[in-house]
Amino acid sequence: MKTTKISSLLSMLFIVCSMQLNGQYPNLNVEPYLMQSVPKNVLLFLNDNVRYAKAISSKYNVPTDFLLCVAGLETGWGSSELSVEANNFFGIKNLLNDGPSYCVWHSDYVEGKGMVEAYDCFKKYSSPLMSFLDYMEHLYSKACYVEMQQIYVPSFDDWTAIVSKCGYATDPAYGNKLKEIKRKYYFSILLDL
Repeated sequence: MKTTKISSLLSMLFIVCSMQLNGQYPNLNVEPYLMQSVPKNVLLFLNDNVRYAKAISSKYNVPTDFLLCVAGLETGWGSSELSVEANNFFGIKNLLNDGPSYCVWHSDYVEGKGMVEAYDCFKKYSSPLMSFLDYMEHLYSKACYVEMQQIYVPSFDDWTAIVSKCGYATDPAYGNKLKEIKRKYYFSILLDL
């Protein structure tokens, strides 16, 4: 009898916790056990930006989880000065002075030297959605990304390989970092993939 009551109480508690989590992160599939595994700042970032990633994903045939892994890595889950002050979620520099800029000191990987400090001007966007959109337009404007347009449904691994190969990021471990983020933060569960 006591076991049945305890079991019922645990079931009700699980349901209440699930309802509270879904209210806090309505755009994600957050199971209670994920609260202990995924930091709150990561959950908040994903919840706030998954709609932009999904919109760009369907337009450009790029996986939602890939976009969110890149944005999370580039911004420190939305904590970087560049993302907060300029809505720049992908570290796109404004080399041609094309529109508003935000200039800042940042770390960049330089082959043979490792991480170095540099002062650069980056594109400033009116919203996160514009940053997601410009990221894909930036990639599609480069010749080495043409092969991605030939793949019917490119996967996360296809995109990770191409950004590593085409030199989007200067860090040689960039592709591995993206894969680790996806695995570590349970993207397949959180994003219902």
